[in-house]
Amino acid sequence: MTRPNRISGAFRHPLTALTIAALCASTSVHAGSWEQNAASGGFSKVHIYTPDSHSSIGEGRSLMILLHGCVQPIDNYLGANLEAAAEELGMVIAVPDAEHKAGYSCWAYWEEQRDREHGDYRLLVQLAQTLAADPEREIDPAQVYIAGLSSGATFAHTTACLAPDIFAGAAASAGPSIGTSPAGALGNCEIADVAQRCADYAGAYQHHFETQVFAVAHGSEDSVVDPCYLEQNAKGMASLYGVEPKAETETLQEGDASAELALWQQGRVGMFTLAGVGHSWSGGPGASGQYIDAGGVNLALQLGRFFQQNNRRATSQPAK
Repeated sequence: MTRPNRISGAFRHPLTALTIAALCASTSVHAGSWEQNAASGGFSKVHIYTPDSHSSIGEGRSLMILLHGCVQPIDNYLGANLEAAAEELGMVIAVPDAEHKAGYSCWAYWEEQRDREHGDYRLLVQLAQTLAADPEREIDPAQVYIAGLSSGATFAHTTACLAPDIFAGAAASAGPSIGTSPAGALGNCEIADVAQRCADYAGAYQHHFETQVFAVAHGSEDSVVDPCYLEQNAKGMASLYGVEPKAETETLQEGDASAELALWQQGRVGMFTLAGVGHSWSGGPGASGQYIDAGGVNLALQLGRFFQQNNRRATSQPAK
C-alpha cells in the first residue's frame, strides 16, 4: 500500500517504528470527537480526542498524552475542557488509565525500576508510537508531548527523561520531583538533583535533551504537594538543558482566571503558578470533575501553546 510522503517519511522516526500489524489494529478515527475506553499501546482503557484541526507548525497534528492523578478516574477528564485545547492547537489528546496502579490508583512513580522497557513506562512509549503510527490521526512525530497531575506528573516527567527521543516536551503539574519517595508527596519536600537523575534515566538517549522542552505547574492553593517542587523541577531541568532564567514574567489571563509564567532562555523551560488552584488539574471556566478545578486557566491549552511556541523539532516552527 502506498502512503503519503509525510507518513512514509515519518517511519524513519523512532516513534513510528512499529509493525504493520499494529497499524492494521487501529480503530476508525472520527475527528472532532472522543473515542472512549479504547485499548491502545498496551493500555486497556484510553480516552482519545482527535480534533478536526491541525497544528500550525510541522506536519499534521501534535499529540499530548495526559496522565491522571491518584484516586482520579480518567472519565473526569472528559469534563476538563480538553476539547478546546485540542481544537485550537490541532492536538490529539490521549488520557490512559494506569495499567499497573499503586495504592489509591496512583501511577507508581516511586518504584525502583525506572526503565523504558518495563511497566507503564514501556506502555507510554508504546502508546505514543501506536498513535503516531496511525495514519488516520496524522500525528507529527516531532510534536509528541506528555503531561500529568500529581503522581501522573512525576510519572510523565520520569517517562520524558527515560525517552527524550520520543517526547519533544513534558509537563508536570503539582507533582513531586522524579526519584522521590511517596512520603515526599504529602507536604514533605524532598531535595532532589533533578538534572542528574533525569540524565541518568536517559542513558544513551541524553543527546535528545538538546531539543526537548519542559514545563512545570503548581496551584497557589495546593495544600497537598509541597510547592517547593515547582522551582526544584524547573531549575533542575533548566540545569540539564543549560539555560538561564529570563528576568521578566508573563501574566496569562482567561476571564477571571490567571497564571504567572516564568520562562528560561529560548523557551526551553516554563514555570506556571496557577492562581487560586488547589491540588487539581486546572481545567478552566466550565470544567468539572473530581480534582478538576474550574477556577484556574485551562492548563491543557496553556501547555499546548507553550509546546507549540517553543517546539525545537518540528520542520516548520513559529517565529520566535
